[in-house]
Parts: sequence; structure tokens; C-alpha cells
Amino acid sequence: DSEKVFSGRVLDVTVDTVREGDKTYIREVVHHPGSAVIVPAFDDGTIALVRQYRHPAVRYLLELPAGTLNEKESPEAGAARELEEELGLIAGRMEKLSEFFVSPGFCEEKMWLYLATDLTATAQRLDDDELIEVVRLPLARALERITDGEIEDAKTIIGLMLAAPRIGLSAFAPDYPAV
Repeated sequence: DSEKVFSGRVLDVTVDTVREGDKTYIREVVHHPGSAVIVPAFDDGTIALVRQYRHPAVRYLLELPAGTLNEKESPEAGAARELEEELGLIAGRMEKLSEFFVSPGFCEEKMWLYLATDLTATAQRLDDDELIEVVRLPLARALERITDGEIEDAKTIIGLMLAAPRIGLSAFAPDYPAV
């Protein structure tokens, strides 16, 4: 059985009665259409992140650009849309790195992770409620920010770790100034 207890702009919540073998139990489930996450990698070995206020965390977080998929939108199309909206970039190549559940204990949201390369600048098209700062830095520095605790966002940690081997050793060159 499933009873919808909340319907919002981005997500719905149900209380589900689940039967597994002889056991019956109750689960609250967050229903979300899914998200696309992008690792924008430039030819000079740098990547772009966004810094934005995240109210549930009550702080600004440094993250990979990402966004909720629109109805019937493919994850790759969503990734391309979010890349252009948030960063003003178009990717000549978009490579799927992974897909994963955000927190499957209570949420059905799945994220699709892409590496975007061969980037061309265009106009940024932020939503009315998006106040973001674009931060471009060498991949090596971004990885250091994970171990330093400055990057705390799971999708960003997963994305950077999976993209690092694909981007290549030039991203680890110490020639770039720290940001």
C-alpha cells in the first residue's frame, strides 16, 4: 500500500506499507524525478564548480553543477541543459561516468553523472532562485579540497573521483595557482 502525504514542486512523499517475505513494515519514501550532474573539464586541466547556499545544510557548498530532470527529459539532455544554464557552457562531448542512487534508504532519486569536455562558452541562463558563484580550479586542488573537508557534497566527491582518471595527468600539474 502507498499513501501520498505530501506533494511539492520538486518532490512527493509517500508512506508505504511493504511486505518482504513474512515481514511487513512501513517506509516513508521521497519521490524525485532524478538529476543530472556534470564535471566540466577544460583543456587546461581545470574544472568548474559552483558555490551556492544550500538551506538544508545551512551553509554555502562547493559542488559540481547539477539539476533536476524535467518531465520526460533524458539524463544527457538534462546534463547539457544544466551545464548551459548554470555555467554558460556547451559541451562538444558528454561522457556518462556513472549513475547512482542518492540515498536509497528513503529516497528514490537517481543521479546521472557526466564528464563534459570540448567546452564552448555561451550565455549563462540561471533560474530566478539560483544565486551561484562559478569557481574554476585545477582538478588536483579540487581533490585536495575533498580531503581537507572543504568539499562535503557526495555527488561532487563521486564525480571528481570518477573523472580524475579520465581527465589525465595534466590536471594534476602543480603549475596552476591555488584558488
